[in-house]
Amino acid sequence: MKLSTYLTEPQGIIKICGILLVVLLVACQDDTAVLKKSEELLNGGTPQAAVEQLEAFIETAPEDPKARLLLGKAYNDLGRYNDAVAELQKASQLYAAQPEERTAARLELARTYLRFGDRSSAFRVLRLVQRSTLDPEVLRQIIELVGDTYHTKRLTRGDSDNYSPTFSPDGTQIAFASFRLDNGEIYLMDLNGRIQRRVTFTTDFNDSSPAFLKTPNYLFYSSEPKSSREVKVVIQSSGSTPIYAGFHVTHIHSKITRTVLPVSFGARVPRTSPAGDQVVYESNVDGNLELYLLDLAGLDLAQLTPEDIQPRRITFNETDDGSPAFFPDGKRVIFVSSRNEKNQLYTIDIDGKNEKHFNPNRYGCYNPTVSPDGKTIAYVSARAGDWEIYLIDADGKNERRITSDIGRSIQPAFSPDGRYLAYVSDRSDTFHIYLMALDKPVTRQDLAKRLFNY
Repeated sequence: MKLSTYLTEPQGIIKICGILLVVLLVACQDDTAVLKKSEELLNGGTPQAAVEQLEAFIETAPEDPKARLLLGKAYNDLGRYNDAVAELQKASQLYAAQPEERTAARLELARTYLRFGDRSSAFRVLRLVQRSTLDPEVLRQIIELVGDTYHTKRLTRGDSDNYSPTFSPDGTQIAFASFRLDNGEIYLMDLNGRIQRRVTFTTDFNDSSPAFLKTPNYLFYSSEPKSSREVKVVIQSSGSTPIYAGFHVTHIHSKITRTVLPVSFGARVPRTSPAGDQVVYESNVDGNLELYLLDLAGLDLAQLTPEDIQPRRITFNETDDGSPAFFPDGKRVIFVSSRNEKNQLYTIDIDGKNEKHFNPNRYGCYNPTVSPDGKTIAYVSARAGDWEIYLIDADGKNERRITSDIGRSIQPAFSPDGRYLAYVSDRSDTFHIYLMALDKPVTRQDLAKRLFNY
């Protein structure tokens, strides 16, 4: 049969169309595979490999909006700001007929502007998104980008650093450390920021990390010799760095202080159990950073001596384990470990058994703390060029960022009733303590004011 005859016969036309359809399907499948692989490379923490693959793909498909979006994200991860902005703007244009995808591209563009400090451009883009949607999930993402997710007030004032907040058992007071004198001391304030008393008086030491004990009016805290006039607010200790610190207990009213662990090579970040009679902490006394437990049950704190205390080691790893915090049952702790190159969250029973990797991901995670009902974990992570506080459910799902501002937000602490989260931020150039009301989320009206008053 001649080719011209074949093409003019109906069945021939059907066969040719079928062949073309197969070719198109194969091409689409190949494109989808390339984009999927690029996304996997990006999510796996290898943005340069994703860039090489996406740049080659875009040469053959310059109008593919998803490729542009992914390439913008990859450039963002590599710190190539101008390239990221150009690709994300192009993706937004190409998605003009697809509102949901265009919103995603615009949100990513706003994140890029914010990461590199261009808040004016970011807010301009976010105003466009906010006006064009009623989707509560999109509004939540905008809120995460432009400020705290819940109503927040600043508690401390002045030009001195304040840090290490923790709530009293009845939730009416916050103990914290402050460098308002010539060294770090511990103070008590109410939930409106009114200072009620100074607790420690140790001019040659920096006192920090206060924790309330079961015995009424006793505070457990860490002391380090003052080596300079500067305070060190530590995100995560390193086992390779000597820690010259010890623990003390002080009666809030009588000022009587007893040594628990002498200042030595050393211990840091004590956290008390919900019952207030056990303390978990980090120490590099055995060569690298590990977790230890102190049992204070039945001890007379007024007569306590270091000989009464026998620390028990919980973790045994070659990499650093630190920043522990109890779960409400008092039988488990969550902590930070660097065993997978990145600092990640792990859990372990206080007898050293049943260790689990809590949140595998490609980001560093720090300062974990558990809500009183055990359902939520707050922690710190630096993912978009800044240290911010995140919440995640105890099953490892539903991760969300709750702080977003200029500066770093660290050291979260839940109130006993779970209604508040105290944390530290240097958004005003000095480390101050803030109080977030977890039962007062930012509304659409609040968001509009933030965006249009900037």
